[in-house]
Amino acid sequence: MFKLLSILFISILFTGCFSITKELPAYKTYNLNPDISQEKQAFFDKSIMILEPRTLESLNSKAISYKKDGFISDSYVLSRWSDKPTKLIQQSIASYLNSKNRFKYITTSKIKLASDYTLHSELFEFNQSIENKKSFAKLSIRVYLINNKNKKVEYKNFNYKKETKTIDAIGFVETQNSLVSTFLKDLNIFISSSLENGF
Repeated sequence: MFKLLSILFISILFTGCFSITKELPAYKTYNLNPDISQEKQAFFDKSIMILEPRTLESLNSKAISYKKDGFISDSYVLSRWSDKPTKLIQQSIASYLNSKNRFKYITTSKIKLASDYTLHSELFEFNQSIENKKSFAKLSIRVYLINNKNKKVEYKNFNYKKETKTIDAIGFVETQNSLVSTFLKDLNIFISSSLENGF
């Protein structure tokens, strides 16, 4: 009798655990996939090292966060980035500039190579803002282009805000990808202008 009750109890326990597990939805993981155009541009016989941006620890999380009414911060439970925002941005910059085939080479801090220039950056905003029942993606980043030979510095602030189509994680991710694409194009123009002016 005791064996029968034990088997019955274990069966119920496993069945209950299976039901709970079955009902839990899976995480959705998102990446940055900026638009990369292939237009021909002038070639610079220069190399650039792209360093990972600096930012606040609270901003640099895989959790996809949003702010509501300016002061309430939270994150989506079942949606997350594939990596920390600073890593995603560093990789996006390197991939984008590499795709242009207009520099001697582009490298990241993972590979210790001598370079003509170093690109430092600070990430100030990389989140969703919900204001008056509308949703916006925000991106704010400052970059510093350093000439490693003469130590001169050029810097520029990039600030973007765009309304999302939907007030949810996917709406934010799609719009944030659009903002990152715009940022990469503007960054390319900034770097090109600096090099063309003999910086």
